[in-house]
Amino acid sequence: MRKKRLVLVMVFLTVVMTATAFASLSQFSGNWKNIDPNTGGITTLNIIVSGKNVQLEAWGKCHPTDCYWGKVVAYAYAPNVSSDLVTTANTLSAIFNTNFSQTIMIIYPQMVNRIEAKVLTHFTDNSNRTDYTNVYTFTRTVSPILPAPVQVSPPNGSVFNHFPRTTRLVWRPVAGASSYTVEIDCYHCCQRDKWCTEVGRTWKIERNLTTTSYTFDFVGAQPGRWRVWAVGANGQSGAQSGWWEFRYTR
Repeated sequence: MRKKRLVLVMVFLTVVMTATAFASLSQFSGNWKNIDPNTGGITTLNIIVSGKNVQLEAWGKCHPTDCYWGKVVAYAYAPNVSSDLVTTANTLSAIFNTNFSQTIMIIYPQMVNRIEAKVLTHFTDNSNRTDYTNVYTFTRTVSPILPAPVQVSPPNGSVFNHFPRTTRLVWRPVAGASSYTVEIDCYHCCQRDKWCTEVGRTWKIERNLTTTSYTFDFVGAQPGRWRVWAVGANGQSGAQSGWWEFRYTR
């Protein structure tokens, strides 16, 4: 009995030490694949960490290609209220909403280059379907992340006074990219004196672009900004460019 208790204590200490050793925001960063190639659920996660800010992309099993769930803000958690989040974060959470469901994802580290995601799905369409849970294990892929595209025009800080506010964004190609995604942010559009991304919202995002330019009409006489990133053939998002700002005066 005494020997058995000693073994249990050692196992407990090993788990605690392992969790502590792998606690940091950087441990979550990267592209992750489900260890079950035959899963019918979530196949891929892409976790983007910038300082204390985290974004999460997810893909679900679909045919002939996996379905993109979108990119959402993720929240990181540390052991206690006084902990340094960047160096001690040990959990992430995120919520994906559709027109018929809400999915809550809670992500924990398992070991080096492996994470576990507990997924809770709640149906919001008044159907007779039962809410359910899943647990998935992911391993970090070794595929290199594509570099951020180099933005070309309009130059950062451009001021325009033409109407209609037709704006053409241009960037240089990235080797290995199969498509590009452009995100456009708007100042005052979602909340006064705030960018939409500052309040956890997206003003405009355009995916699956196969050229290195994108043209759109901006919303008003106010500031805007844009960034772009490449997407590889495996669906992995590359590094994002910085925000380039512009402003319309009328």
